[in-house]
Amino acid sequence: MDKPTKGAPVREWARRFMERKGARKKGTVIAGAAVIVLLTVVFAYTEVSRTGYKVSINGTPIGIVKEQQMAMEVMDRLDDEMLAEDEGLVLTADLQVEKVKIDKTKDNLLDEASLERELRKNIELRKKAITLCIDGSPVVSVIGMDKAQNLLERVKEAFMPEKQEVTVTQVSIKEKVDLLDNPVEPEEIMDPEDAYKYLLNGTTESKVYTVSRGDSLWGISQKHNISVEDLERANPGVDPKRLQIGQQLNMIVPKPFLTVVTEEIASLKESIPYETEYKESSEFYKGESIVRVAGKYGEREIKARITRENGIETGREILEEKVVKQPVTRMVAIGTKPPPPRQGTGTFAYPARGRITSGFGRRWGKNHNGIDIALPTGTPVKAADGGTVTFSGRQGTYGYLVIIDHGAGYSSYYGHNSKNLVSKGDKVHKGQTIALSGNTGRTTGPHLHFEVRKFGVPVNPINYLKE
Repeated sequence: MDKPTKGAPVREWARRFMERKGARKKGTVIAGAAVIVLLTVVFAYTEVSRTGYKVSINGTPIGIVKEQQMAMEVMDRLDDEMLAEDEGLVLTADLQVEKVKIDKTKDNLLDEASLERELRKNIELRKKAITLCIDGSPVVSVIGMDKAQNLLERVKEAFMPEKQEVTVTQVSIKEKVDLLDNPVEPEEIMDPEDAYKYLLNGTTESKVYTVSRGDSLWGISQKHNISVEDLERANPGVDPKRLQIGQQLNMIVPKPFLTVVTEEIASLKESIPYETEYKESSEFYKGESIVRVAGKYGEREIKARITRENGIETGREILEEKVVKQPVTRMVAIGTKPPPPRQGTGTFAYPARGRITSGFGRRWGKNHNGIDIALPTGTPVKAADGGTVTFSGRQGTYGYLVIIDHGAGYSSYYGHNSKNLVSKGDKVHKGQTIALSGNTGRTTGPHLHFEVRKFGVPVNPINYLKE
């Protein structure tokens, strides 16, 4: 330190001393400020180096990257690349990038290649489609609004009446139908034809039967384990009484998603049912009835407003009516005469009147156990005597056969009938119609084969016929 020189005032020396001390203090302050600035820069750098960005897709974390810009560029590149494969595809990925602090001891940063690989795993691709919703529930999806609208029109047409004399005044769908434009999974897209079948039948399955000779709706239903009613529902335009060889029948019972309601004005011809009038008559035995006048249906022409749901009539309003032909009442006589005893009398009456074409005895080298009476098919066959029916059905060469036990060991046989009118156990009286003659069994033409047996042994009927 300088000391005051000889002759220099003490005051001057003191001033200079203070100035030097102040300069040293100022230098110390400047150095301290520099240290603070340096520490701030180092801290800021450290903070930046500990910050990253968490990448998520639809809320699912993918990983952490160093730079936000890199994540956005990778996502844009994937978007362009994937959508270039199919113009109808859309990405449903919602990319979220969030700034986070990095713990270098725990967090692994994704580079660009790793991020792209992870994004590909989690991005969902969907396809632009129109979804048909019925009462709020999605049912089918097709590509294009025009195809969806055409689908609805085809379903309506499927239940339109085909008759020319019918005028359709209104067509609607009962359910609430919405066509929503929203992306769906690619596998949910249906071909328009499959979607049409699915809406009509509730399934895309197809099963068809081709009608062959001798088929009937009942026979087909039994063969394929399906009810006649379900077959009719599956084939609404088919007349079950007029099946044609080669005609194809749908064997899938439809459960349509949509109910097509049609209103039509139709001109129809309808039959008018006849009434039946019964009158008592002492000409016939009690329990017998004879049709004196056959009933005949009448006919009327009508104009009606008909409502249908999926082709099935649900309502009808008659607008006009004209009777073309009146019905004829059926007249039936009811017998009141007390019947003869329902037991054997010991004498036999002819079961039918006709020419005897073959007698009892040897014929063609064999025994003929009765007589044959030539009769047109359908001629009434009557009990030769009263008794109890012990057999009624088909039996070998007899064809349709009736056997009556008359008691006292006697029985009678009536063979080759076209139809039996009595059943086993029935009590019949002499002269009661028991069958209609025919040509069943082994015959050379329509006739009645009649036998009388005593204790099971055939005897000549001629010897017992008294009337």
